Formats: sequence, structure tokens, C-alpha cells
Amino acid sequence: MFDKRFTEPLYTTNQAARYLDLNPATLRYWANKDHLLTVGTPETPRGPCLPFVALVEAQLFILFRELGLSLQAIASGMLVVRKELGSELLKKDCLATDGKDILINYALGSRDAEWTRARDLQIGIPKVIDEGLKLIRWADDDYPQALRLRVYGSTDVIADPRIAYGQAVIEGTRTRVEDVISLFKAREPVKAIAEEFQIDEIAVEDMIRPYVRLAA
Repeated sequence: MFDKRFTEPLYTTNQAARYLDLNPATLRYWANKDHLLTVGTPETPRGPCLPFVALVEAQLFILFRELGLSLQAIASGMLVVRKELGSELLKKDCLATDGKDILINYALGSRDAEWTRARDLQIGIPKVIDEGLKLIRWADDDYPQALRLRVYGSTDVIADPRIAYGQAVIEGTRTRVEDVISLFKAREPVKAIAEEFQIDEIAVEDMIRPYVRLAA
């Protein structure tokens, strides 16, 4: 059932960390130490090693952290989740949290979700409603298809493996963040960059702001 969303390496750890506004060391720890992320086989030693679903997994863990879960709760909960759900762990409405633990919904397809605490499989746990999960765009098969990248502020920048090999683009276009940054690094003014890509200046500023912050 796995397609390229699950298997094709698209991002280096550093690139994924930039898209998620996350310390690269944290992302490497999640991938290598806690085995929380799906990791592919890079074609070259320094080539991309993370498929699209790893980006989604990391965003879920970031949201869980923002809702109060400890790293230990995430790591221990995901061990159970992977054992219990296998390939279905990223299905829509499958995971949630009560602010302390990861919750599993075994009643997929039912009107009434039955939330079970992953840590000890206790049932009947109320979940926390999290608007952050709306960052994930779901395909018809109920698995993630695209992810909105919050680091770019008010501009709808997404990662979608169907578009530009999963690189960050403005939604509805093929305007890549990396192309905008390249012109900015070449000292092109914001107005000229906006005219080049036929986007507004606010969008340009949203895309270059994370780069400027990292370069400072």
C-alpha cells in the first residue's frame, strides 16, 4: 500500500528542520535515537533521507509538544502506536492527545471515535481538540498528501510530493521558496522578486524571513 509519500527520500535533515522551524539536532535525535521518524535510504551519503511522511510525523510531534506532551511521552506512546496500528498510524483522525499522552482511535470510519491511551491502552479518554492538525492536507485514501509549513507565516506555503519533488512552494503555484531565496541572496529587492514570480511583496517577505533569521 505504500507509495512514494512513504518511501521516496525527498529531504535532508537540515532541509526538513528549516521547513518545520526546528533545530536540526532535534530532528536527527528523533530519527536516529528514538526512531520516531520514517527514514529512507539516501542515494548519496549526504543526500535526502526523509520521505514526505517523515515531515508529517515531525509536525505531529511538534504539535504534541506544544500541547504539553513530554518527549518521553511521545517516544513511549509512539512505540505502542506503531505496534498497534502499523501502517495506519498516519491515517486521518487516528491520533490525538489529551495533553499528557498520545491517544489512538480504534474506531476509524465510525461516527463516534473511541480514544484509547497509547501508554496503557486505557479506553474512554477525552481528546484535546487541536486546530494545528489542520496543517495536514489529506488525500482521498485518508493519508497525508500535503503539509502547510507554518514557518512562512501568513503565506500558504506547502510541501506536497506531487509538486516540485516535495519542495516548499506557494500553494496553488510552482513558485519554490528556494527560488525566491536565491534571488534574495543575489541582492534583488523584494519588489523585483515579487514581480519576477508574480506574487505580492508580503509573500516574498514571509519566505525570506526564516532565511534571514537563520543567517543572522
